[in-house]
Amino acid sequence: MFSFLKKKDDTNIQPLDEDVYLVTQAVDTATLAEAQKQKDLEKLTKAEKKKEYKSDIAKSITNPAIARAATALQIKNPFKGV
Repeated sequence: MFSFLKKKDDTNIQPLDEDVYLVTQAVDTATLAEAQKQKDLEKLTKAEKKKEYKSDIAKSITNPAIARAATALQIKNPFKGV
């Protein structure tokens, strides 16, 4: 009775196959090529500009007072993706 409350005795636990999962590994940045670093920096800069442009809800409003009010009401979500 109540056999489902007993703890399973699973002693044959196999290690997880890392090829199936996304696994991050430490990277020594000194070993990266300078061209790769510049390319990554350009991509990040472009993504930041795109994010700022997308989040600027007052970009098409020509009246400065209304644009200021719209920007003040804007809710920013730091966890939102680009």
